Amino acid sequence: MTLIACLVRSPSSPAMPGALEAVARACSPRVVPWRDVAAVFDASGLDRAIGPPARIAAEVTRLSAERGLHVRVGIAGKTTTAWLLAHAQPGISIAMPGREADALAPVPIEALKVMAVGPAAPIGLRFAPDLECLEILRRWGLLTLGDLARLSRSDLHARLGPDGIRLHQVASGEDECPLAPVDEVVRFRERCELEWPIDGLEPLAFVVARLCESLEVRLERADRGAIAVTTRLRLVARTSHERTLQVPAPMREARVLRTLILLDLESHPPDAAIDIVEIDLDVAPGNVRAGTLFDLTLPLPEDLATLVARLGALMGETRIGTPVLVETFDARARAIKAIEAINGFTMKPGPEPARRHPTPGWSLRRLPLPVAARVCVEQGRPVHVTSSARGLPGGSVKQCAGPWRSSGAWWTLDRRTWDRDEWDVELPGGVYRLARDRATGAWSIDAIVD
Repeated sequence: MTLIACLVRSPSSPAMPGALEAVARACSPRVVPWRDVAAVFDASGLDRAIGPPARIAAEVTRLSAERGLHVRVGIAGKTTTAWLLAHAQPGISIAMPGREADALAPVPIEALKVMAVGPAAPIGLRFAPDLECLEILRRWGLLTLGDLARLSRSDLHARLGPDGIRLHQVASGEDECPLAPVDEVVRFRERCELEWPIDGLEPLAFVVARLCESLEVRLERADRGAIAVTTRLRLVARTSHERTLQVPAPMREARVLRTLILLDLESHPPDAAIDIVEIDLDVAPGNVRAGTLFDLTLPLPEDLATLVARLGALMGETRIGTPVLVETFDARARAIKAIEAINGFTMKPGPEPARRHPTPGWSLRRLPLPVAARVCVEQGRPVHVTSSARGLPGGSVKQCAGPWRSSGAWWTLDRRTWDRDEWDVELPGGVYRLARDRATGAWSIDAIVD
């Protein structure tokens, strides 16, 4: 005997993501969830384990109440009938197989609207009736699905077309709708509860390595790769230490995952000893690497991610990245952004640039931090520079150009304002960019001119 059950969350029940689907999967492996509003599952065979449909509905209601849900339950031999009963009537509604028309007879005709909106799609209903068609039935004076079922099917076809036949089949409990179950989402998560708390990264490395090896086997079987790694550490202080890493490409190698996790924890260590270690992965289809004979091979994403993680642990996450332009008039402003994933595994040479006549040019290399300097000035022009840093020799000025005045942000209330004169000077060791702060009169070497 085929039995289909439909669970609908009552309007008074709070929305709890995944709770309704969990109740359905506790009853049957063949489940079709619809957001957090409804779930349909195959209840065939539960009569041998639990009892008749009324007992099944009572057990489902009890299981939902234990999880804090108030639900409507509809059980029938047809998917469409179970869906209509659960949406149209509160509590428990049961239609024994072969008696669907009798159970649907007192249901108001307005209940067909639940098939004319979004929720009809996920359970595979054959059609969504037009709201105008339902309005025509209301104008005819039809109040219940029983009134619709008593009409002549041929007359409905003549007046409403194919939709009339389908509506009559639904009202008569004859609409056959196959149940297309949805597979349960597989969570790639490993957890280890320690017998004794551990303190320090060295003993933690053994636990992380074992969890990553188990995850690698599961990822290999599912042909998936991790794109985000979340590490949760339960501490003896009853607090949680959580870190999430975004990896540049789907990867599954346990050695790489272990290295990334430990390097991140080295930069952000937990505050106390660790009781529980849990690793959770967000996955994507694995990469297929196919090299060619004439293309330049780029570094593997795993090697790139490991290198960036090591640099971040050594230098700090804010000191590695790709330089970006800053929207400002201050030429000294600079910024970097995180290194993005390499899209692809080979780099093809681009088209050759058009030949141009060589023209003289120069470049300006800004120093990470300005170097203080003492400058002798005659007739308003620098004539001698003494540097305070090694590697930047001073001396007499051979030639100079300037000054170029730069100022801005005077309209703000913070300390971003600047007002300075800049000079390009040629010293015995090269050409440098000097700057004088007009407010303080202090000189500095800001850049090297190449």
